[in-house]
This record gives sequence, C-alpha cells and structure tokens, in this order.
Amino acid sequence: MNMYNITATVSGSWGTTLVGTVPEGFRPKAQLRQRCLVANVDNDMSSGLWVTTGGTMYVANFGGTGLHGSYSFSCTACWPAA
Repeated sequence: MNMYNITATVSGSWGTTLVGTVPEGFRPKAQLRQRCLVANVDNDMSSGLWVTTGGTMYVANFGGTGLHGSYSFSCTACWPAA
C-alpha cells in the first residue's frame, strides 16, 4: 500500500486521525505500525501509519511529544493479507 501526501490533523502523545479502511481480504493478520515521512517537520517525531486487523487506518503519534496540528504524511507499507 502506498500513502502519498495524506493531510491529517493529529495532536497529543497518542493522538490519531482516521484516514481510511482496508477492504476485506486485504486486511493485515496482525496490527501494523509503520513510520511515515512527515512534510514540513525539521525534527524526528515518532508518528506514522497504524493499521488494525479490522482494516481501519489511522495516522498517529506514537508517544512522546508528538505532532500538534495539520501535516502531510507519506509512506509505503506491506503485510500478509488475512
């Protein structure tokens, strides 16, 4: 799966924003967390894509100070389908 320039607003240490749903038959067997490239950020924040076994996809902060505001996220992720 490729995610390119998805704009999402996140805030708080574990803040999340729903960005889509993986269709049945293509959902991961185990929860997936993948780091993303975040546009317009000069420091290394721990954030990325979170995909659940139910197929919901979130852009999320993964603890720490995290991002606060609206950003553009890009990443590539792959997983074995359920």
